[in-house]
Amino acid sequence: MKRMHRYWLAIVPAAGALGCTGTVASSSLDAEAATTTSAIVVVERTSDPSQGAHAEGSARFVRVAAPATVDDALRAIGAALELPARGTCASVRTLAGVSAPSEVSPIVELVDVGAVSLETNGVETRLMPRQLPDVTDVVTGLVYARASEPSLLPAAAKYVLHVAGGVGVAPFDAVATAPEDPASIRLAGEDERTGVVVSAPAVELTWTEDGADDVVYVDVRPSGVRCVFGDGGRSSLPAALLEDAGTLVLHRLRREALGVVAAGTDSGEIRFDFARTVSYTRK
Repeated sequence: MKRMHRYWLAIVPAAGALGCTGTVASSSLDAEAATTTSAIVVVERTSDPSQGAHAEGSARFVRVAAPATVDDALRAIGAALELPARGTCASVRTLAGVSAPSEVSPIVELVDVGAVSLETNGVETRLMPRQLPDVTDVVTGLVYARASEPSLLPAAAKYVLHVAGGVGVAPFDAVATAPEDPASIRLAGEDERTGVVVSAPAVELTWTEDGADDVVYVDVRPSGVRCVFGDGGRSSLPAALLEDAGTLVLHRLRREALGVVAAGTDSGEIRFDFARTVSYTRK
């Protein structure tokens, strides 16, 4: 990856980005079709000056039959993350359109794998299973999720995922390390109480790098634009993307493959998405 210290971002559609709409067919997989089972674990932390801090962990164990892929399934159940390419911006609406579901109608099962928990600093947080109803053949199976105190899902900490196992999926543990808190992403001229006043052609950003392949991105509201920055720890956001007033949601994203692939599970990913909100006004 070529290191990028400063560049001008252009609003372009990102081909191949993941979308979040669609319809899932019957929950019963064809026994004769080749299937893929993937573990998708997400840890989110958000901090807002007016709403405080929140955290949530979730896990889905997605089984899908060929020719559909796991990406097709994530689009169908609303678990995909839509990002433009590094160094570019795109409207969220455009991203959703580019990543609309293909003609393949995935047959998806959210697998019951027994108890699921996240352990950090010796404290275990159990994710609660929720059975999704099959009212109109939209989706069936179990989603594991739990809102939590931010202190129980901390930044810059080692996480251990515990999966008890269920029918067709063996028990396993996996380890991943969360990135730094997004407070390490700084805006030039930012004030903790009043946000940032934008008077220059661009807003300068800096952030720390710790050697991991983290992604730094921002959601610009209310204009509905999402920008992904390159590496190098420094970049800029064109003021032309901003309204007269609004908010910038600064994200630090880390995606790690689960270190263990258990019997009955073909792949897995844990996704940390930590964000903080900063208000802005244009002068």
